[in-house]
Amino acid sequence: MTLRFVLLGDPVRHSISPAMHRAAFEIRELDAEYTARRTAPGEVGSIMRSAGLAGGNVTLPHKLRAARALTRPSAAVRATGACNCWWRRTDGELAGDNTDVGGLRIALSRLGFQPQGGRVLLLGAGGAARAAVHALLEGGVSSVEILNRTPARAHALRDRALAHATDAARAADAVRVAAAPHPGATYDLVLNSTSLGLSPGDPFPLDLGPGGHGGRFGAAVDMVYAAGGTAWIRHARTLGIRATDGLDMLVGQAALSLERWFPGLEAPFEAMREAAVAELAARSGPESGDGSGTG
Repeated sequence: MTLRFVLLGDPVRHSISPAMHRAAFEIRELDAEYTARRTAPGEVGSIMRSAGLAGGNVTLPHKLRAARALTRPSAAVRATGACNCWWRRTDGELAGDNTDVGGLRIALSRLGFQPQGGRVLLLGAGGAARAAVHALLEGGVSSVEILNRTPARAHALRDRALAHATDAARAADAVRVAAAPHPGATYDLVLNSTSLGLSPGDPFPLDLGPGGHGGRFGAAVDMVYAAGGTAWIRHARTLGIRATDGLDMLVGQAALSLERWFPGLEAPFEAMREAAVAELAARSGPESGDGSGTG
């Protein structure tokens, strides 16, 4: 029997997830199919509970709603309040995970960045930032400074991170809200979790140059992705900053999703990445993901 998986979101027309998963199903000889479905907010829970689905992914703007539909949320879902991957257990209950967390870890590893002891500047305080803070704290960073145009959202993100941290005392010392990068400060990583870069003509989330907002950066990660890399990542590279966009995170979360759906299976990461790159290249205009790692 063919197992059916689906991506729920709005919009989903841009998604390259079907191409990645279809490549993985073919390579691993799985009798499965994967489609993208534009979904209204009120439909999320009922579609996830549909008996005809084995599982799927969730992208913007439905990750919080998906988390509420689960009966067996993972620790990452409880910590972030967001679910981007779910599956039906043999007992019929819905289990789910936030594989964006692991996807970011994969992207950082491929960039050669080790979080342990690192100082991070995080741009944004939305759903993608929740996954980022959780991954960074679990990775052992020494500090995460949250920079967001609405300070109240940054403080709310900090409060949530502290409430769900494994080591609350360490998290309280590590997670801070910043009004701006400290002039002359050195950050091991600057991470963009905002949606800036999704649309052509968007300004940079942060000017990393000497005439920008101050601070020096060892590495840069953009959770948005685009064919050839986002403009912000290209900007970082011209300044000699090692940088990557959200493609490796996207592939990473997809690979981890596959391994949740099929326990014991090793996802063909490189083949999935090749399929993603080919799908982006085949598109006629600049295409981006959703800024969250799933799309």
